[in-house]
Amino acid sequence: LAEMLAAPINPADFGRINGTYGELAELPATAGNEGVARIIAVGNGVSEFEEGNLVFIPQETGSWRQYFVAPVDTLFRAPEKLPIEIAAMGWVNPPTAWQLLHNFETLKPGDWIIQNAATSAVGKLVIQFANHLGIHTINLVRDLSSEPRLKELGADLVALDNRDAYKSLEKTGGRRPKLALNSVGGSSALSMVKCLQDGSTLVTFGGMDRQPAPFPTRYLIFNDIRLQGLWVSKWYRDSSREEIEEMMTSLYTFMEHTKTGIDVSARFSLEDYKAALAQSLSPGKQGKALFVR
Repeated sequence: LAEMLAAPINPADFGRINGTYGELAELPATAGNEGVARIIAVGNGVSEFEEGNLVFIPQETGSWRQYFVAPVDTLFRAPEKLPIEIAAMGWVNPPTAWQLLHNFETLKPGDWIIQNAATSAVGKLVIQFANHLGIHTINLVRDLSSEPRLKELGADLVALDNRDAYKSLEKTGGRRPKLALNSVGGSSALSMVKCLQDGSTLVTFGGMDRQPAPFPTRYLIFNDIRLQGLWVSKWYRDSSREEIEEMMTSLYTFMEHTKTGIDVSARFSLEDYKAALAQSLSPGKQGKALFVR
C-alpha cells in the first residue's frame, strides 16, 4: 500500500485519456502515467521494500490517485536523493532525454546536436545533460522570449523554428550537428534534416503539431540520413529489470551530481483537477503542472 506524493501532468496523459496514444489503458482506469509514492504498508513475505521507501507509481496503476496497492514486481525504487518533485517526473522525461543522447549516435565533447521544442521538459533536460557532457546544442523554438531561460540552462544557440533554421549553422564555426531530436513533426523535422552532417540520425519521439513530416528522400539517398524513433514506454517493456535499474542508477546519479532541474509551473491538489488540466493545456507555460499531496 502506498500514498501518492507528487504526479505530473504530461502530454501523453491527454493522449491516453483521448484514446490517441500508442498504448491505452484497459477501462475503467485511472489517468496519470508517472509519479512518486511512499510505501505505508507491505504484505506478508515482502522483503524487497519496506515502509517509508519511495517508489515510482506503475503506469498501469495510474498516478492521479491518493493511494494504491500494487504487486512488488511492478515497483521500482524512486531516487531518494533528488527532490520529491523532480523524482516524480523521473520516469518519463529524464530517461527519454538520456536515451536520446546515448543510444543513437556516439557523441563526444565538442559535437553539435539540434532539437526542436527546446522549451519542453525533454528539451530543457537535453540542454542540461548535453551542457554537462560538453555537447553543443542548437535549440529551435516558436518565439525567442524563451532564449534567456534556455541560455541559463546551458543552450549554445537558440533560433526560431522556421525555414531559416539552417542559418543557425553560420554560428557553429561550420560544424554540422550529428543528431537531430524531433518532438514536433511536420516541416520542423525536415528543417532539421537539412542541417545534419552526412551519416547522421534524426530521432522522432513526439508529434506535437500532429502534421505528417515530409519524407526527405534526397537526404536519405545522398546524405545517408537515418530516421529513427524512440518511445520510452516500449523501451521499458522490452528491457529487463536489470537494464532498467542500471539506466536509473547512471541517470539519477548524473542528475544528482549536476543538480539537473525540471521546471514546475504550478501545483494542485487532486480535488482541483479541472484547474490543473486547464493550466497544463495553456500555451506559454514554463514547466509542468503537478498534483501533490
